[in-house]
Amino acid sequence: MRDIRELKDKITDRNYPLMTAIFMVANILVFVLETIDGDSENLDTAMKFGAYFYDDVKQGEIYRLLTSCFVHFGFEHISSNMLGLFAIGPYVEKYFGRLKFTLIYIISGLSGSLLTYFMDVQKGDYAVCAGASGCIFGLFGILLVFALSRDMRYEFPLPRVLVGLVLMFIPSLTKNSGISLDAHLGGFVGGTLMGFIFYFWAERSARR
Repeated sequence: MRDIRELKDKITDRNYPLMTAIFMVANILVFVLETIDGDSENLDTAMKFGAYFYDDVKQGEIYRLLTSCFVHFGFEHISSNMLGLFAIGPYVEKYFGRLKFTLIYIISGLSGSLLTYFMDVQKGDYAVCAGASGCIFGLFGILLVFALSRDMRYEFPLPRVLVGLVLMFIPSLTKNSGISLDAHLGGFVGGTLMGFIFYFWAERSARR
C-alpha cells in the first residue's frame, strides 16, 4: 500500500516529467506495433501507421502532419530520437510545466511537417517522411531560449548551445543521408518561437 502511495505522489509531483514519459511511451508503442505488423523499415507499414507523404496530405489526409511524428524507420531511428527526448524533455517540462511542454512538443512536430510540405510544393520531389525529430529539434531549440534568458543562461552558456546546435544539424546537411533537413529546421524554428513566447509572456506577467 505504501509503495502505491509513493508512486502516486511521484506521478502527481509537478517536477515529475509526466508528459515526457507519455510521449516516449507513445512513440515506442507505435514502433512496437509497426514491428509486429511487419517491418518498421517498410514504407507501406509506415504509411499504414500515419507517415507523411505529400500526395496523401494534399488529398485531405491532414492528420499525417501529426501522426508522422510518432512513426519511425528502424531501431536506430527511434533510439536516437528517444535518447534526445529523454535528455532534454525533463528540463523543458520542469521549466515550462506540462501544458506548455505539450504545446511546444506538438507544435514543433507540426512545424517540421508543414515546412516539409511547403518545400515539397517548391521542389516537387516527394518522399515518405516520419519520426519525432521535428519535435526533438523543437525541444532543443528551447536551449537557445535558456541560453538567452536571465535565470538559465549560466547553466546553458550560449557558445556551448550554439556549438551543440550546429553539431545537431550537420547530419541533416549530408547529401543522401535520408534525413529531412526541412523537418528538423521547421521543428527547431517552431519550438524556439514557442519557447520565447512562453518565456517572455511569463516575464511580463511577473513584472505586473
